[in-house]
Amino acid sequence: MSEDLISRYEKSFRIKFRNANTEAKYRELQQQRGQASSVVAFGALFLLCLTFTYLEFRAFGLEIVMPMYGYLLATILALVNLLISRFSAEPFHQQIRLLANGLLAMGTVIGAVFLQKYSAYHVIEFALLVVWLGSLNTVRMLSTLVLNVLLACAFVAVMYTSDTSDISGFRMLLVSVLLNAAVLLAACLGYLAERARRRLFLQIEANNSMHSRQELWSVTLFDLDMALSGIVVFRDLIALLKKYLEPVIEFDSYVLTSLEGQGPKPVADQIEGKLFESDDATLWSDELLGKLTQTRQATVSAEHEMVKGFLGRKKQRFTSYRLDIPVFDDSRLVGIISLRREAEPFDRLDMIASVSIAAQAMLIFKRSTSVQKATAAQKKAPITKSVADAVIRPKANTDTTMSRTNTNVSSEDKDMEMTDHSFAESDQTLVPQDVITKFKLEQASSKKTITLMSRENADKISVDRYRTAIVEGEPLSMMIIEVDGLSKLREEDGDEVAYKVFAAIVKYIFSKVDKDKEILGRYGQNGLSVLMPQVDMNAAERFAEMIRQFVSGARYKTAYGEKTATLSIGVAALTDDTGDYSSMVKRADMALFVAKKNGRNCVKVRL
Repeated sequence: MSEDLISRYEKSFRIKFRNANTEAKYRELQQQRGQASSVVAFGALFLLCLTFTYLEFRAFGLEIVMPMYGYLLATILALVNLLISRFSAEPFHQQIRLLANGLLAMGTVIGAVFLQKYSAYHVIEFALLVVWLGSLNTVRMLSTLVLNVLLACAFVAVMYTSDTSDISGFRMLLVSVLLNAAVLLAACLGYLAERARRRLFLQIEANNSMHSRQELWSVTLFDLDMALSGIVVFRDLIALLKKYLEPVIEFDSYVLTSLEGQGPKPVADQIEGKLFESDDATLWSDELLGKLTQTRQATVSAEHEMVKGFLGRKKQRFTSYRLDIPVFDDSRLVGIISLRREAEPFDRLDMIASVSIAAQAMLIFKRSTSVQKATAAQKKAPITKSVADAVIRPKANTDTTMSRTNTNVSSEDKDMEMTDHSFAESDQTLVPQDVITKFKLEQASSKKTITLMSRENADKISVDRYRTAIVEGEPLSMMIIEVDGLSKLREEDGDEVAYKVFAAIVKYIFSKVDKDKEILGRYGQNGLSVLMPQVDMNAAERFAEMIRQFVSGARYKTAYGEKTATLSIGVAALTDDTGDYSSMVKRADMALFVAKKNGRNCVKVRL
């Protein structure tokens, strides 16, 4: 649901929504909320009828008791209905109860006019009840308007035919005008209240839709990294984007072009949906291509077609809304995806999310192609690695929490980049076994050296551990840990402070894991992953909770004073439905995403 729908509803005067599904959803919500509204309505009626009972007793005492008893009965009935609506879980036909109770009170006023001498306060009582009936939330405005008109006519008729009343024509006219004004006021209040409730409903639905789509957008960006890695053919990449646009953006038809050698008039590579089938081969004009190239943003438009109208005159007829999404490789436009739908216009979130997904996909594509080129070049190049190049030795620096090998990196990379000390190719043609053994002994003796692998190296070993767990039928779990607020800490206090906090947390986690079996690797800028062979999901969740509790209560001394940190942790484990290692990582990542959405500083498990 878009903001445009709210704007169009505010500009119209009709009450009902044009969309049948939206109207049905609103009706269902009103039935759920009607119980609370009926409590207010019965409370107001109880006070009115109680006041009318007192006025009748003060005016006539016990001379004419029928109106007083009628008001008293309406008062008691309103109190009973109030208690039912307040304390009962079921509505018990609340609309019928409201109308019956209101009609009893209004009928009592009409009866009082018939039995007693007409007084001005009768008109005031009846007018108050008319306004009460017209402003009911749970009863449709049209129904209350019809009832108010009929009852007002009955009131005037009883005044005219009453033998006990000596009413002049001017007074009859004045009463008629006052009652008409009361009916119109009630209708106006009912209309405004109904419109306000419906606008609020649309706004809530729009906010919920926005929030849901933003979550889907975030999840889709996570999915892209897993699904598109390894794709090196651009046509395959742009064709797969449809799958990842669907959860975030609703559309009826879809068309794309990869702009590969097609010149200034691109043609469609793939078309789905009837809204594009009747178009010419060229779906993208020079003007549209220029606009996409200049703005680098998605564009939205409303499309029309010319049809014959009355007496053969041509007129425009709306066909669909359109969203054109550019796909850029650096500054070059390499593809376009166009979407159409009939229900409602594309909004700003559609534009931003679509460009974001396309840009993320291109980053993954460039990474995959660069890896492929590097692999191909490595296969062609002769193997000339020396033992010194193949093995990375840790620095024996006892003053630092974590050792690093690259001292020439930028300050931003130096802050968070952890040296991979543990991973070395086991190819015997490159590194002799005795050298590897010596390296491991030296590494074990360096107590303050932390084995935190890069993500690529951690994944290489983790895939083998995953396959071993599948073959052996052993449990396997993974934690993905993110330090909350580390980026903010870096911005406020600098890279060194953020690094010191992160290093202390990694050092603690490193002290609690089994170094011989479990794999620690970098994960993102502010996190790490822990692969735990022979550990089931329950044990992994308990271990994660233990780490989280310790870190949340710890204090870290820095040059800017003591700092604190918390952890958001996602846990997943090997199951029968896991599929492969990548899907297990994806589930742990999704669990981490849920943990962050739920306020951070918590552990979430993804089955």
